[in-house]
Amino acid sequence: MIKSDKQYNYIIVGAGAGGSTVAKELSKEHDNILVIEKGKLESKYGKFMDMARFFDTNIFYVPRKSKEGIILWRTIMAGGSAFVSTGNMVRSLEGEFKEIGIDLSNEFCEAEKELSVAPLSDILISDGTRMIARVAKELGCPMEPMRKAINPRKCIRCGKCTMGCKTKAKWTPLVYLNEALDNGVEIMYESAVEKVISENGRVSGVVVHTSNKEMLIRTNCVILAAGGLGTPVILQASGIKNAGSHLFVDLLKIVYGVHDTINIYHEPQMSVVCSKFHHTKGFIISPHVNQDRAIRFLEAGMKGFRMPEQNILGLMVKITDEANGRVFANGSVTKVVSRTDDEKLTQGLSLAKAILENVGVDPKSFVVTKAAGAHPGGTAAIGEVVDTNMETEMRNLFVCDSSVFPVSPGLPPILTIIALSKRLAKTIL
Repeated sequence: MIKSDKQYNYIIVGAGAGGSTVAKELSKEHDNILVIEKGKLESKYGKFMDMARFFDTNIFYVPRKSKEGIILWRTIMAGGSAFVSTGNMVRSLEGEFKEIGIDLSNEFCEAEKELSVAPLSDILISDGTRMIARVAKELGCPMEPMRKAINPRKCIRCGKCTMGCKTKAKWTPLVYLNEALDNGVEIMYESAVEKVISENGRVSGVVVHTSNKEMLIRTNCVILAAGGLGTPVILQASGIKNAGSHLFVDLLKIVYGVHDTINIYHEPQMSVVCSKFHHTKGFIISPHVNQDRAIRFLEAGMKGFRMPEQNILGLMVKITDEANGRVFANGSVTKVVSRTDDEKLTQGLSLAKAILENVGVDPKSFVVTKAAGAHPGGTAAIGEVVDTNMETEMRNLFVCDSSVFPVSPGLPPILTIIALSKRLAKTIL
């Protein structure tokens, strides 16, 4: 093993929403900071073959799955999975965190101001979604514009948010990361942290694998932000054995259907949302269509692949799922759809189908995707693995990603991760 000659004040593992935020905030007052990112800084995106390069897939481009077959959408790249999000920015779990002594009000306000968070501009919402919203309201499912960090002057309404925004209309963690780099933060790409090492119960460094060598890099403080699936693997390798359990993924399914005259292609995905049933029944409903045939094949088989390109409507049902999964030390995942989860999905899909049918979709054309999750978390939960300062039993080893969430939000988590990361930076400083 090669020992680095340089010792850093802080090492941040992961350049997604959490890691980039902490790097930016710490670099305002400190120097000698290193970010270690497993993926690359991608310059090409917007097409399926680009996605196949940075999404977590096997050699056949099949996305990662739990042992039970649940699709786990995840990227390995600078910017993290937030780079391919739909730009949603809502205050998820604000009340739940407050109940355990973590008031994020100020941090939410800071982030919303910096990201220019606002309800999606009306000029970006398609006629198809307007029709869906009118019908949904009549059926007792009111839909409001989703709060997003999207600049309406730059958005070209391509509908390909989850492939990466080519016009940079959508905020991504690269904005914060670039600020950190401008402040003198260093970064290592294509480098995987294996474990954190300690001396007398306190952080002393990290073991890093690059393409051709293993390195020991010294530091007195490590912030893990490798995500709900990556962070628990590093924690377990570092001797924190209770990490990895209580995995949730915010389970989702999409119901697609064919309409004769309208589609929802020309707008940001998840442009509006019905949150009426979030607290009472545990699900939200939002328009969503994956435009690429290959992606629809992955999520719905040949029925999804064969759907006519310009005549598809889709509604996503996302739930607060039970934290019954686990990430093992070797990175494998177990996660099932529980009976309660299945009931939530079934109830949400029934309402979604009713909305689409009343819009004019032929019910014989309905295609429901396989169960999937894109918001893994809970695997280093506050009160279980970290304390309310997000510090583990190893002194100066912190976590700042969705791993620390106490329960499934069933809502977009990015803004909450940013708020938690801002709070952590203040705690450390």
